[in-house]
Amino acid sequence: MSDLTTSDSFIVFPDVDRLGVLLAQISDLTKQANEIKREMKEMTPAYKTFEGALFRAVVIEQEKTTYDVDVLKSAADQAILDLARRESFVVSVKVTARMADAE
Repeated sequence: MSDLTTSDSFIVFPDVDRLGVLLAQISDLTKQANEIKREMKEMTPAYKTFEGALFRAVVIEQEKTTYDVDVLKSAADQAILDLARRESFVVSVKVTARMADAE
């Protein structure tokens, strides 16, 4: 584990920099992947299957139904909403670039 330093309001955890770099790389790679997917979708419906030397990609088209939650809340009885509600506890980590320390 990394060497940790603490203060009154935060803990210095050097691996947070590694995490930030990894997330930035993932972001860049995701943008590249999304651009390739966009190009493939533009070629559909003429082509739905794309072959590479190592991988095959298939563009899948499907209909999807979603519901406007605000409309449901205004129209449905609270008991019905309570039956449909699913609650969960989520813990997440948000990473942002540090601003230069003020002098």
